[in-house]
Amino acid sequence: RFASTVALVCIKVSQKTARSHNSSNHRQQQTTMAESKQEQPKSLISGIHHVGLTVSDLDATLKFFSEALGYAKAGEVPSYPAIFVSNGKSFITLWQADKEANAFDRKKNVGLHHLSLAVPSEEALNAVFEKVEKHPGVKVEFKPELLMGGPAKHFMFREPSGNRMEITYWP
Repeated sequence: RFASTVALVCIKVSQKTARSHNSSNHRQQQTTMAESKQEQPKSLISGIHHVGLTVSDLDATLKFFSEALGYAKAGEVPSYPAIFVSNGKSFITLWQADKEANAFDRKKNVGLHHLSLAVPSEEALNAVFEKVEKHPGVKVEFKPELLMGGPAKHFMFREPSGNRMEITYWP
């Protein structure tokens, strides 16, 4: 039952994403990749479908994704418990950890180091930073700065459950 619910929510979000996909954005992505100096590997993988994050406080993390990042609840499985969120372009599963779960330590554990989300402009980067910085339970690691000398800019933080996240603008 859980797998069926996840599949159904994923299909609905994928359909919405496909309908809202703008062809000019697609041309822009193709141009950016074509301009890349690195040869692109030949892969049958078309992208990341979704990311699952284990969280210590499902309600607080849902509130953060909704209020600070503009994601909407796309479904849930209360018995698991899990909540699915989407902004129409990306899909994230939030899984409730047991109360005695330990926080991830990037130097001592194998797993997700951080989740990076993209924004379309430097103005959007700054606007998201203002919301993230003010949200209860968020710990900002550093404010927007050049990424490896630029031109990209980014900032990093921990969301209310402690998962490390990054917001990136790449011109």
